[in-house]
Amino acid sequence: MEYKKDDKQLLVEKYGLKHEMNAWYSEKENSHKHLIFKDAFFERSDVIGLLFRINKLCIAKVKYFRKNIEHYEPLKYDYKKGFFVVPLWDADFLKHRSSGFILDFRYLQTITVYRDFLDLCKELESFE
Repeated sequence: MEYKKDDKQLLVEKYGLKHEMNAWYSEKENSHKHLIFKDAFFERSDVIGLLFRINKLCIAKVKYFRKNIEHYEPLKYDYKKGFFVVPLWDADFLKHRSSGFILDFRYLQTITVYRDFLDLCKELESFE
């Protein structure tokens, strides 16, 4: 019987996280090692929670996307193929199905005022 990795394990591998002393760390070349999450968070969280923690997105964004993920399509980008659909654990972008708008996780990081995030959500929901 072939062992199939779960989405959480695939996510950890994608980002090259290292497991050490009950926690997961990012250790990139030319930068300091830093804690991403502890084992307890890894165990109790879903893929959205882990993905958003890795991308440094706040809990308001986690809650919103957990509740509304069916309205979004996870995407990656390749310079030859353009955008293409991937499993959520492998996503770098979320495409709002109704509007066609594509949200980059880096763009979501720039929204630091809660009211601005609510305005974005309201605008996207107006297309549904």
